[in-house]
Amino acid sequence: MHVLELLAHTVVLRPYVFCFLAAFVAIALGEIGPRRTLVWLVLGYSVAFACEYASTRNGFPFGLYHYFDAATRDRELWVSNIPFMDSLSFVFLSFVGYATARRLLAVPVDPVGRIQLSPLLLGLGTLLMVAIDLVCDPVALRGDRWFLGKLYDYAEPGAFFGVPLTNYLGWAFVGAVVLGAMGTLERAGWLRGAPLYQLPRARGVVTAFYGAIVLFNAAVAFWIGLAPVGWLGLAIVVGVTAWLVVPRALREGALEAAPGCEEAR
Repeated sequence: MHVLELLAHTVVLRPYVFCFLAAFVAIALGEIGPRRTLVWLVLGYSVAFACEYASTRNGFPFGLYHYFDAATRDRELWVSNIPFMDSLSFVFLSFVGYATARRLLAVPVDPVGRIQLSPLLLGLGTLLMVAIDLVCDPVALRGDRWFLGKLYDYAEPGAFFGVPLTNYLGWAFVGAVVLGAMGTLERAGWLRGAPLYQLPRARGVVTAFYGAIVLFNAAVAFWIGLAPVGWLGLAIVVGVTAWLVVPRALREGALEAAPGCEEAR
C-alpha cells in the first residue's frame, strides 16, 4: 500500500493523535512562528523515533519493549518496527510541556517567537512532559481494553501499573534532548521568523491544551477500570491549574487591598 494511503488510514485510525497535533500547530504558529514549528516537528519526531528504535533493540532509553505490528501493519503507517503516530506524539507532548512550564514560571512570551530556555524552564518542561506519561503509559499499555489496540509490551513488567521506571527516565531524556536542542538552535541564531498571529488568551489556551491531553488519558483510565491512574490525571490537572491561577488571584487580592486602589481605577 502506498505511503500516503497508509498515512491517511493512520489519521482515520488514530484521530485523537492528529487532533492534538493540529492543536500543537495552531498554538505553535502563534507562539514561536512557522519555522520554529517546522523544526520542532522534525526534531521532535526524529529524536523520539531514534530513541524508540534503539530502545526496542537494546533497551535505551525507555527500557526494552516490543511493538506488535500484526494487527495494524497494513492499516497504518509504520517506520521500521515503530508506529508513525507513536513517535509523532512526542512532538506535541514536548511542546506543551515547554509552553505550560513557561506559563507556570511567568516567563513572558517573546514577541518575535524566540525559544527562551533557562535551566529551570528546561527542567519543569521536561517534568510536565513526564507527568503526562504517568497517565498515558499505563493506559496505552492496556490498549487491548480500548480502541488503541494491543500495541506494545515491556520485556519486564514494571512496578507502576506494569510500566518500568526506565520508561519515565526515557521520557525525561527525550524531553530534555528536544527542549535542549531547540534552545541551542535558538542561541546559535539558526531559528528565525516571528509568530503568524497573536494567540487570544494564550495563557489559558496552552494550559487547556495540556489539560486536554491529560484528561483524555484519565477518561480512558476510568473507562477501562484503572481508576487510580484516572485520579492521578485529575490531580495533575488540578495541580497545574492551581499553580497558574492561585498566584494570580493572590496578586489581584493584594491590589484590591492596597491603599488607594479605588482611586487609582
